[in-house]
Formats: sequence, structure tokens, C-alpha cells
Amino acid sequence: MDFLTISELFLMLCFVVYMFANVKIAARKTTGSALAGVAGFTIAAAVVLTMVTTLTGVGFCKDIAFALIVLSPVGTIAAAYVLAGGDL
Repeated sequence: MDFLTISELFLMLCFVVYMFANVKIAARKTTGSALAGVAGFTIAAAVVLTMVTTLTGVGFCKDIAFALIVLSPVGTIAAAYVLAGGDL
């Protein structure tokens, strides 16, 4: 194993720990914490999926990561609109 592969695996481990921290933030009772935790989790998941594509060559992980990055702000805007009193 070369140094680049080891550093990529270590970075993936760090992002997994970051994902667990975001789950803890999302589990709080306030709405802002929940939205922030879910947003951080989706960004970390997208980065990990992109790194899986780089390390293993599985092509569909990059497509899933792109969908997560594009659709997560849409969900945040929809949740904020509903919490403000609007109907979808």
C-alpha cells in the first residue's frame, strides 16, 4: 500500500466519525440542530461515496453522491418552508 491510499483510508475514517457526530447533532430536539446535522451528514456521505469511487472504481457511487449533493438543499428548503407555516 502506498502513502496516498493509506491517507485516503484515514480520511474516510475521519469522515465516518464526522458522520456519527452529525447524527448526534441531528438527534437534538431543536429544528435548527436537526437540519444542520442532516446537512453535515449528507455532505460527509457524499465525500465518502466519492472516495469509494476513487479507491474501488465503482462508478455508481459518484452518481449517488451527486444526487445527495443536489437534493439535500431541496429538502432543507422544503422543511424550512413547512416550518414557516406554508403548505407544500
